[in-house]
Amino acid sequence: MTWNKWSDKNETWMRLSILDFDMPRSRRAWMENLRCSFHTLPFEMLKSARGRSGFSVSNGVVWREQKNFALHVMRDLGFGKTRMEVHIKEEIAHLVSELEEFEGRPANVRRYLAPSTSNNISALIFGRRLDYHDPMRVELDEVITELIRFFRPTSLHAWFPGIKTILFKLKLFDYDKLEYAIKHLLKFIAKEIDEHESTLDANCIRDYMDGFLLQLRQREYRDANTSFTKAMLKGNCPSLIGAGSTTVRATMEWLMLTMAEFQDFQSRVHAEIDEVVGRERTPDWADHVKMPFTEAVLMEVQRWKTVVPINLLRYTTEPARVSGYDIPAGMTTIANIHAIHNDPAYWDRPDLFKPERFLSEDGKEVVKNDCWIPFSLGKRACPGETLANVELFLYFTCLLQKFHIVFPEGKRHNFQGRVGATFEPLPYKLCMIPRK
Repeated sequence: MTWNKWSDKNETWMRLSILDFDMPRSRRAWMENLRCSFHTLPFEMLKSARGRSGFSVSNGVVWREQKNFALHVMRDLGFGKTRMEVHIKEEIAHLVSELEEFEGRPANVRRYLAPSTSNNISALIFGRRLDYHDPMRVELDEVITELIRFFRPTSLHAWFPGIKTILFKLKLFDYDKLEYAIKHLLKFIAKEIDEHESTLDANCIRDYMDGFLLQLRQREYRDANTSFTKAMLKGNCPSLIGAGSTTVRATMEWLMLTMAEFQDFQSRVHAEIDEVVGRERTPDWADHVKMPFTEAVLMEVQRWKTVVPINLLRYTTEPARVSGYDIPAGMTTIANIHAIHNDPAYWDRPDLFKPERFLSEDGKEVVKNDCWIPFSLGKRACPGETLANVELFLYFTCLLQKFHIVFPEGKRHNFQGRVGATFEPLPYKLCMIPRK
């Protein structure tokens, strides 16, 4: 069932089960409570998949330690800096080359966009990219797709974790496919760990895995309760891969479909790119401050087609009060980001695609809105927001600099999608016509 239809049919259930407050008035109270009340998870999604760990399903000191370490290592590796930008541009160049081979004919863009965005996070974690046609790359993309389909807040094992053993044992609801995907992903990660251990050099940290293994060696003998274990590393990698690739890929798909649908907006983006960047130079992240309309398009697509419509489940560690609601300790909660991004009380005609809602009256400045929260809020907000923003801007501007995007003759998209861990478009093809 598509997200829009599911949302309409279950509106009452969603409002009973999902936090759906007056966003502007509640933001301050929500942020204050997030520090102490809403920062932990009510279930361990990856642990339900055969006892694995990971910082995304950890709480308290372990979560804080692992999250801070990941950000520290990635900053050292160029996370959000020039070094990472160079890598992203190189990866986009590979993508452009693949799409140019279609010479404007209908293409399954997802087939090439998925490995491209995944390679960016793979370079940070494993220190290398995989060619789009490499059998390991193809299998890894299929595994990630399967995992994202199951690991969503509306999964059976999310609301009823006690039935996970039955689902796996009896292979109900395609859970045998989930088990297959988990085994293959963990096999790939285990192989990477072995290779990294055999070549680890404390004086040359190549990637996140190197940094983690070095911490593991330093702590295992002096801290018996350390969270730096191989089990934690095996759990962290899938979390980073999934969150770091699928959200950017899904957002880029909605962006390209939107440009194909709204040709006038695409023309304005083309014009801004030509004026600020030109046709020869590759766009830089620094260009985004001079391209308000392009930024407004990026922001509006993230609102209009929210790729994480329902945030991960949380539960309260102590009583909280938000917007007049008393929430007792131990209560399961979900932030309904889709509802906030589509509430007519906060947005004029939220059903329409209107980039101008993020622009000043003269169109020269980007105007932020407190109700725009695609990366969530608070301590548990997406730690990869900086990288995601850089990726989205570079992918979008580089592709629009090179291509004019249209639907195949006689075809359009209904802009419906399916919800897994992300909200992504139903299958489609696009014609990526080289600009002249």
